[in-house]
Amino acid sequence: MAVENRYPLNQVLPIDSHLFHRPRNSVGLKLRNQKKIIRARHIIIFFLGVVFLFFGLAEAYYYVITCEQLKINQVNVSSPSPELKQTVENYFQGRNLGNILLCNLNYLRLSLSSIPGVKEVRVEKILPSTLKVEVFPRTPRVYLFRSGYYHLADEEGMVIKSFAQLPDDLFPVIEDEENFFRFSRQKVQTACRTLESLREEARTLVKRIRFQKTGLMEVELDGDPVRLYLEEDNFAEQLNYYLCNRETWTNQFGPLEYVDLRIEGRAYLKPLTISASNPRVQKKEVS
Repeated sequence: MAVENRYPLNQVLPIDSHLFHRPRNSVGLKLRNQKKIIRARHIIIFFLGVVFLFFGLAEAYYYVITCEQLKINQVNVSSPSPELKQTVENYFQGRNLGNILLCNLNYLRLSLSSIPGVKEVRVEKILPSTLKVEVFPRTPRVYLFRSGYYHLADEEGMVIKSFAQLPDDLFPVIEDEENFFRFSRQKVQTACRTLESLREEARTLVKRIRFQKTGLMEVELDGDPVRLYLEEDNFAEQLNYYLCNRETWTNQFGPLEYVDLRIEGRAYLKPLTISASNPRVQKKEVS
């Protein structure tokens, strides 16, 4: 049997009003008023901790710099030049290089670069006690005749060796009427650039290049007494032009004292026999 409860729809249910009211005594946030006090023992403990920290670091540093296992006892030198390799090995012989961690590679690289013939040096540390040294030699290009000595030099004008007499004719001789007191490297670089512009067979013919005070570049060929005045920009073309026409000019004008090819499309010749017998005779012009 079902029981039905009938309540009117607009009747408000009885609800306790105190459920939605704040309590009369509100609960506030409680804060602790106690302050931390740094006492003397705290300061002493902190100070002792710092002291022991630095003491431990000092002991570790001292151990590292005095450790025998980290002392450099082997230097591996490699170089394309056996002679230069031997020179660098002799440099390290008997030297105390000390601890590998304290070794100044920049200073060592600078010291090795000052050895004649050394162009570039690479130094590497290999723990625990080895140095790896790679030495690259300078490539000889010319002989510089300066102050009565012949100096073998590279394309930068850096001297590799010096000789009292010319040891061979493998490289051309560069001379300067000012004894290379001014613009020495620029002159050597100019000479090397002109030689590089030549073919191999023409390069072997160049015996001497002389820089005059007036700025002229005088060239002397092997087995040819004629002095050539050439320009750097068209050095190869002017030299080839002379080589193609020197026999014709010699048959036409006789032995020549010099040939000036600095002006494009023109050649100024000065016969040797005429200039010796009659200095008033002017130079010949051909084109």
